[in-house]
Amino acid sequence: MKRKLIQSRRTAMEQADIKEQARISFVGGKSLSKEECVEKALRLTFSVDLVEAALAQVEFLAEVNQHPSLYEIDNMKNSIRRYEKLWLPLAAEHAQERLAAPLDIEWVWHCHLLCPLVYEKDCQSLFRTTINHRLFRSADREHALKRSKHLWEAKYKNEPFEIDLTNDKMREGSTKTDFESSITYDINGAISRQRHFYYNVSLPHYRDMRFLTLAMHRYQQFLFLRKNSYKLFIVPCYDQDLMWHTHQLHPLAYKEDTIRILGKVLPHDDTTVDRSPDSKLTLSTIDTSRLWLEMYKEVFNTPGAMYRGKEPEELYSLPDPLCIKADLRTGRQFTLESMSIDRIPDGEYGLDFTLQIFLVDDFRKVSKPLFEVFGPSMLWTADDLFSRELESQRWLVFRLKIRKGTIFSREVTVGIGKVDLQKLLDRSTVFRFHDTVSLEGDDKNCVYVSGCITDTYTNRSFSLVSGDFSVCSVPHDIDALFSIEPTKLDPQSCGAGYIAQHRFVGKDGAGDVECRFVYSPHRSNADIQFIQNSKIVCSAKTVDSTHLPLSFQVSNPNWFATWDPRLGERAVMIRQASGDWGVLTGRWLSSPNETDGYLSVKFHKLVDRSTQFINIPIPKTKSGHFDIHVDNNVFDMEGSDFSLTCSQDDSLLYLATGMSIFLLLVLCRPRSEDTPALNKTETDAYVKDRRHLESFQLLLSCGLNVIQNSDHSSHGQNSG
Repeated sequence: MKRKLIQSRRTAMEQADIKEQARISFVGGKSLSKEECVEKALRLTFSVDLVEAALAQVEFLAEVNQHPSLYEIDNMKNSIRRYEKLWLPLAAEHAQERLAAPLDIEWVWHCHLLCPLVYEKDCQSLFRTTINHRLFRSADREHALKRSKHLWEAKYKNEPFEIDLTNDKMREGSTKTDFESSITYDINGAISRQRHFYYNVSLPHYRDMRFLTLAMHRYQQFLFLRKNSYKLFIVPCYDQDLMWHTHQLHPLAYKEDTIRILGKVLPHDDTTVDRSPDSKLTLSTIDTSRLWLEMYKEVFNTPGAMYRGKEPEELYSLPDPLCIKADLRTGRQFTLESMSIDRIPDGEYGLDFTLQIFLVDDFRKVSKPLFEVFGPSMLWTADDLFSRELESQRWLVFRLKIRKGTIFSREVTVGIGKVDLQKLLDRSTVFRFHDTVSLEGDDKNCVYVSGCITDTYTNRSFSLVSGDFSVCSVPHDIDALFSIEPTKLDPQSCGAGYIAQHRFVGKDGAGDVECRFVYSPHRSNADIQFIQNSKIVCSAKTVDSTHLPLSFQVSNPNWFATWDPRLGERAVMIRQASGDWGVLTGRWLSSPNETDGYLSVKFHKLVDRSTQFINIPIPKTKSGHFDIHVDNNVFDMEGSDFSLTCSQDDSLLYLATGMSIFLLLVLCRPRSEDTPALNKTETDAYVKDRRHLESFQLLLSCGLNVIQNSDHSSHGQNSG
């Protein structure tokens, strides 16, 4: 008891010391303006291209993540032996070569390097030199691995270069290993901690050059803050942390750079993981944010770079199949979604040209075109193009023809190009592609094409049976399944919210699944949870800048999942045990008189990094309907029916996609009180349309009444 009391007092004194002494202390004693601080920070230079190397690190972590066995401590004893006894001596012997280690060894090396002072100490103790390391992009890594394998096999006749990375094989190899490490660093502890890093940098914007360039600039500012602050335990955001890790993975460059910038090697401590309110990590984060604001006059946190919480595999259970029928593929659909030509072909008739399209088994045998488009158009969208059943055809072929001759004119082929569809077919059950096709020939034109190949399966239909909303207790962490308990608390208050228990009922052999809808007005958060066997197996959850960057932070917002509250956008992320699956961002676009408009949805599917755009006009036209199509799946807003032609594995995910779209419609559509310019006639039309929407059970199930009423009562509060 006395020991605990002493420890508690010591911890309190350490925390007080952190809060009291962390301050700006400019080197040289002269205070600098914000502009001077930024200018000096961005002048800091590195011996490594950190942007390119950060891309390599994300690629490597993604590959490690494909082998969960590498995260299991019981599996890693043999890999640590291979690293220490075999790889490091080989790397030291060939220090001037560009070598890459097999994945299990590379992962151990990666974790060891992230404690730079101890890594250098261990290397000096064991090999009397610091063994360098570098990161490789995928293609370069393959080349370096071949050279490493050649050297390994020449030196170690009885040791395989690469090992089976399945869980059972790795564990078997480790149980047979009689080995005690001489490395002083706790690599097992580092593996346990670093396994959680990738999830926080796994979203697609961490592969974007613009986002990473901005991250490098923030890392420069981060180091400049560290240089000019006193007694500061610095805590980075994840964009800066990615750059910091990347820098450390080049140990010789890191030592040289940090000594030049800071006067010493900057230590890295990843053992501080406690995020409780009075922890060292929390208090140091507050200090870092405070001093950043003082130095740079801007908020430290940046969108898309914050701690995202627990990984989905820790939160959700694996789902059961939703259908008793065999999961058989019935066909494959090819859809050409957009096409453009880079310039008008050189012909005697100017804008008169023909672009022919073929789907063929052999690109050398093209005869009658499947489809044709004509000049003077240079851009064609989905409405101008086609969708066809794809059978054995391997090649998508384009042939450009112009007219020549004046009296007796004739069409002449001036360019031909192709896309190999075979490379796309095994990528996903739904694969969107973008390609630039060079038309080889006299004219040297290019065709820019995008399309979709979709596997179709036996149709499965589901109807939503809705439950009523009630005011209930809502815990802060709703990712864990909790019991529904009615409360007399105000639903706007912390700890309360609206909950409804729905159910999707399958038809013709399709199974049922519970669907719980939770809305917390206090946080303006909604969560749609799919439940099997009293466990959450999938969710669609509103997200914000903790997860997603703003549009200006990436090179092209159409290629990435982004979120911009300044445009009234809301975002929903779909997740299951295997990881994040998709992000939908909704934005309401109004007509000039603001009495009608449409919901614009950007659906970024994380599994294949594709993007789709879906527009839902409100009110619908006389000939229109409220069937929403996503990858051959149909969501009927009026009838509350979902018709799925996807694989069993994706069924829950597409149910979540449909519900997410309807939730975004509820969240984004403006209320009449938000459009004060409406006259009486326009207001009456708006109210009539609102009543029409209230007849749709799907929208009511997605909180149409409780969300809009809650937003009205808390108008002016944060809705992001």
